[in-house]
This record gives sequence, structure tokens and C-alpha cells, in this order.
Amino acid sequence: MSTKKRILLAGLTYRGPSIPNVEIESRGLGRPEIIDSKAAAALYDYDVIIINPKTYSHFIFGEEGEFSNSINELWELKSKNNDLDLDSVFRDSVREKELVVALKEGSRVVWLMAVEKRSSFFGKRSNYSGYVNHSCIQLMGSAYAEQKTSHKLTIDISPNPFEAYFERLRIDTWHVCISNWRGETKTLASTPEGNALGLELAIGGYRAWLLTPPTSDAATAKLIKASLDIGGGDLRVSKYHDLFLSHTHADKPFVRELKKKLEKRGVGKVWLDEAELMLGDSLQQKIAEGIKKTKYFGVVLSPASIKSNWVKKELEIAMNREIETDKVVVLPLLYQPCELPSFLQGKLYADFTTPTAYKNALAKLLQRLRVTT
Repeated sequence: MSTKKRILLAGLTYRGPSIPNVEIESRGLGRPEIIDSKAAAALYDYDVIIINPKTYSHFIFGEEGEFSNSINELWELKSKNNDLDLDSVFRDSVREKELVVALKEGSRVVWLMAVEKRSSFFGKRSNYSGYVNHSCIQLMGSAYAEQKTSHKLTIDISPNPFEAYFERLRIDTWHVCISNWRGETKTLASTPEGNALGLELAIGGYRAWLLTPPTSDAATAKLIKASLDIGGGDLRVSKYHDLFLSHTHADKPFVRELKKKLEKRGVGKVWLDEAELMLGDSLQQKIAEGIKKTKYFGVVLSPASIKSNWVKKELEIAMNREIETDKVVVLPLLYQPCELPSFLQGKLYADFTTPTAYKNALAKLLQRLRVTT
């Protein structure tokens, strides 16, 4: 007999047909002794947790309330019932501890992007407290969230767990995106101008997600299905080793784009001379330090780079380290067809020479950079 999966929708409503062996609850994060049956169980009781703090009522009660559209929402709630004062009805520290345990036990956690609703009501208040996680609150607090309406979006990582959800939003439109965020993330989907519509986050060593909210019942169904399909046992964050990219000036546009794509996928440090060198630094000394500090040395190969004395010098330093340590250090990255240096001809290279090859090469490079235990 199979055990039912439990899904918590805090601030979201599902109106679709029942899903076999799945129990969906639209409940809030408020205290059970105050909001009674509208309160969610302990968060670690759920297999999937989706939190939408669009307003205070959304995360307290789990749904839109009669004062959700009021700029004085907190005052209106307290005026109706003194027990609905935010400090009384909502214990964020309790829910945050439950969420930590939920992540460790394999719950899939999805936060939905929201425009911040700030209130000066017995102190500074924000609907972002409904995320009940310090890292997520900090990320959203550092970002600029805005409301727009568009069908257009870019899938930045394919495949990704929510690809079908984003494809549905191409039909239904999306309404919220964020820009200028800070934190350890991978960008799953973005707007044409580069704002985020979907991020994978690293929360205490586990994967969680921050997504633009659904705009239709069909999109909500896709979101729920995608969240269920993520295996509870594979939530550990993929960690990546640092990479030094050796290249010639003529290849900088390719290298900058590659750096951007690697960082979007979670590579923490991609070393480029233009990003690392300060005025007055010794060029040779700083680059030698960069090669020493990074685990892998990626040499970008093109007709221009194989003629560059500077690239040859960097490659010599890296090859010597590979010989000394007897470990793979140098990763050949073929940007344009060229004759490979003789000492690299025995190495398997990543082929970036065509759009199709680029996708496969990027996957191979990420696989090599991944930290294994």
C-alpha cells in the first residue's frame, strides 16, 4: 500500500482534479491556536512545500484575505481581531526551524517571487518574512522585484526540473521577475533582458527553488507535478571546483559568455584576468597565483590563442603542475578549429565550435568541474 504524498500550498490554491496518492493542503503558516484549521502542520510533515508570500494574508492563512489589497493590511487584520497582530499570529522562528528539518529530510521547497510589501506597523514589517528562511529573505531583499506581463522567456538550463512549468508560462504569461539578486544560485529561466524567472538556490547544502508564480490553474498543476517529480534523495547541492580560463584577447567575447554560463549553473569561481587584476598588480604574479588557487586550468583554443606567447606561458605553468601532482589539471576547450599543440593532442577536448557541440561541451565541462565525495 503506497503512502500518500503531502503537499502544502501556503498562499496558493489548486483547483484541478485530484492527483492519485497525493494530498494537497492550502494552509497558512500562522499559529494553529489562533487560526485553527487554516494552519499548516509542522513543515517537515510535507513532501512538497510551496510558499507564496504575495501578501501577509497569503502566508498567514494560506490564501488571499479580505484585506490583502489594502496598504494597511496589518492594521486592518489587528482591528478585526487583536489576536491577528503579526507578532501573535506568526512565529517565523518556529517555522524556519521546521523548514530546515524539512530540507534535511528530503522535502522539496519552492518559494514564489513576490513584490515586497513593506509596512511600518509597530516596527518595520515585510511580507518577505513569509519565506521563513533567512537566505531566501536576504536574496529577495537584495533583489529588485517587479511586475510585468509577457509570454517571452528563455530557458537557461535544459533540462531542468521546472522546464515544463516555464513552457506553460509561455502560453499563460508570467507576471513577476527579479533583477540584481545576490547569493549562490543557478538561473533556470530568465526574461529577454536577463531578469530571473527561476532560480535554484543552495540552502544549507540542499537544493531549493525560487520561481515566478503561476498565472493559471494549468500552470499551478504543472508547478505541482514538477515539484513532485523531483526525487527527495537528490536534493544535495552540486558543488563545483574553480576554473582558470586562459585565452587571448581576440577570444574574449566567447570567454566572457562562457564564464557567465558557468556561473549561472553554480560554478563559484571562474578566474579571468580582466576581473581579477587591480591597477598596479604584477600581471605575471597575479596570474600565477590564479592558476595556483584554481583546481582546473581551461585553455581556450583557437587560431589566435595557439600563437599567443602569453597563453603558452600560462599553459606551461599549468602543465608543470599537472606533471608534479599526477592529476588532471589542464582542460582543452576548443573554441575555433585549429591545430592542437602536440602536448595536448592526447587529451580529450570540449568542442565549442558549433551551437550543438557547445551544449554538449558545456555539460562535459560541468561534469568535470563537479566536486565528488
